[in-house]
Amino acid sequence: MSATSPADPDPGRTTTAPQHDPTPPDPTPATPARPPRLREIDGLRGLAIAVIAVYHIWFNRVSGGVDVFLLMSGFFITAGFLRSTDAGRGLGYRAYAARIVRRIFPPALIVAAATVLMTFLWLPHATWNQQVDDITASALYTGNWHLAANSVDYLSSNNGASIVQHYWSLGVQTQFYLLWPLLIGAAVWAAHRTRIRPAVAVTAALLAVLAASFTYALIETAANQSYAYFDTRARLWQFAAGGLLALALRPATRAWTRRLTGPAPAILGWSGVAVLIAGGAVLESTAFPGWAALAPVAAACAVILAATAAPGTGAGRLLNTWPLQRLGTLSYTLYLWHWPLLICYLTATGRDTATLLGGLAILAAATALAAATHWAVEVRLPATGIGQRTQKGAFALGAGFMALALASCTALAGYIAYERERLADAAADPSLYPGAAALVLGLDVDGVDFAPPTLDAAEDRDPELSDQCNQTMTGFEPVRCDFAGGELVEPGEIAEDAKATIVMYGGSKIWQWLPAVLAAAEDRDWHVVAFTKNACIIETGQERLGEERYRSCAAWNDAVVEEIGRIAPDLVLTYGSRIGYEAYETFPDYNDRYEQLLATGAEVVALRDTPSPRFDIPTCVDLHGAGAAECTVDRYDYYDARGFAELEVPEGVHKADLTDYICDAATCPPVVGNVLVYRDDAHLTNTYALTLAPYLERELLAVLCADPPAAG
Repeated sequence: MSATSPADPDPGRTTTAPQHDPTPPDPTPATPARPPRLREIDGLRGLAIAVIAVYHIWFNRVSGGVDVFLLMSGFFITAGFLRSTDAGRGLGYRAYAARIVRRIFPPALIVAAATVLMTFLWLPHATWNQQVDDITASALYTGNWHLAANSVDYLSSNNGASIVQHYWSLGVQTQFYLLWPLLIGAAVWAAHRTRIRPAVAVTAALLAVLAASFTYALIETAANQSYAYFDTRARLWQFAAGGLLALALRPATRAWTRRLTGPAPAILGWSGVAVLIAGGAVLESTAFPGWAALAPVAAACAVILAATAAPGTGAGRLLNTWPLQRLGTLSYTLYLWHWPLLICYLTATGRDTATLLGGLAILAAATALAAATHWAVEVRLPATGIGQRTQKGAFALGAGFMALALASCTALAGYIAYERERLADAAADPSLYPGAAALVLGLDVDGVDFAPPTLDAAEDRDPELSDQCNQTMTGFEPVRCDFAGGELVEPGEIAEDAKATIVMYGGSKIWQWLPAVLAAAEDRDWHVVAFTKNACIIETGQERLGEERYRSCAAWNDAVVEEIGRIAPDLVLTYGSRIGYEAYETFPDYNDRYEQLLATGAEVVALRDTPSPRFDIPTCVDLHGAGAAECTVDRYDYYDARGFAELEVPEGVHKADLTDYICDAATCPPVVGNVLVYRDDAHLTNTYALTLAPYLERELLAVLCADPPAAG
């Protein structure tokens, strides 16, 4: 699924109105001056959730509905605070916060708890750790920052879509709900201090937020769109736009809308509706929340302006129809349910988008669950009075539902821990888990569970290089880590009698060999130094490619080579070829870099790259089984039998090919010797890498002019 996802359809509405009222009020401070609610707005909600669901289910695209709901939240919250200040009241922050909690917490947290059960029942074990983390962050309303962090974490880049990916917008909106009264309150306070009208001060504050946030959104979208999409700072301009619309339509200032006469309201309304319907088809998902987001924001403003000038006419006739009004009433709960149902469907069918009938089934199920949740939580629960009578009661109600969601996450996490311990104990017997030795010796070790289990596969990587020892995709400073006796140590703690110094230099495809290198180093008293950077190859001249990640990779490479020169190691282990997502092994021109490394006085070992299956192996094994053909790839989909052997390299560069310890003569299976080979779609598990240690040790010893042992 796309890295982007839908936003929460305005959890600003409350259910204090009678059950039959399709236009319940918003969680803003109650005042006697509340104007009548436009029915078109609920129809706009219904249209927005419809396009969100349709574009997600059948087209896997962002629709722009997210931006409509963010704008409407800014519109209603700002309008409520303005009514309160116009009436001479305070902002009533506690009452406002209590109404927010009553409205948004129960439905969201009940569905969050339900997604834990859905994860347990229908999603692959390989995704459980990710899903528990995502659901926990979502239940704490920090899901947007959690997803933003993972969006730039190369080591998490192969995670599938989160079952609560859509909850990112609840995090954004909750942060908006916390920030907005502070902003409005500061503006009103400044107005009193300077004796200007509060509306003028609020307008100035919102214009400043809009300008700053939109500028930030443009810059961040261009530099790092996947992060910007979830970044609250890049979304505040949409709330501010809604607030400015509310200021423009205040009873004291809305007379100007009377100038919208003749066909103007109809043109505005129908244009807005057309943009909202077509936006998902024509707008690039990668342009949100920058320039592309202007279209749905402007469209929603046009619809609201048209409805204000000429209610019930033009596009209002469509928006006031029962289906869209009903969808508007169910928009919040329908939004909450449609995404997890879609994820479960896509996982079960192995599809990227739904079929026509499958999508209709998802919509039917989501609508039924949305209606049931709306009735139980948004109608019957308020009617009981539980958590409704006092502010403390509201906060206790919210805390109770949050505890339910977090307890569900804790239960699944506990089960994962139990399974992890059970399988780890079973995998302690090396005779049952020989890994690579099974290929060499032809061992038959069927009949036991493989290790690591798919529950742990994604995390089966070296923690040092995952955190403090590994440079990010955008960083360029060398990050050095030293190992002695197989343990991470400070450079000054290295034993002076180390028999050799070995530098590991490259990206994640070099990093994955660390367990094997450290196992050999522990036996041989080697000093190991690691320099790794995500998604960075060692080819020279990458700075000419233009993108920031290539410039940072080039700068990092140059700096690391200087560091290696100062270390003067005995051997450098680095890339010999590259297998990414292209059809075959490629051989970038590494010879200039090899010459630089040879100039340090080191021997260079160029390691042939490991296959990249191009699909998540642990998930495939969960869905189809360890021996399934769907999870086994053809060895020669990657390798030309003669390519690496005939590769010309400078004298002093030694080629090492360990493919025969990962693949058999024809295929590369997902499990070898009862050990899971891959932790994702490209990288070896630590567990399997350890079984490669004797064979890599033999290659390194041969280069270091020692007598290599007989591996296996």
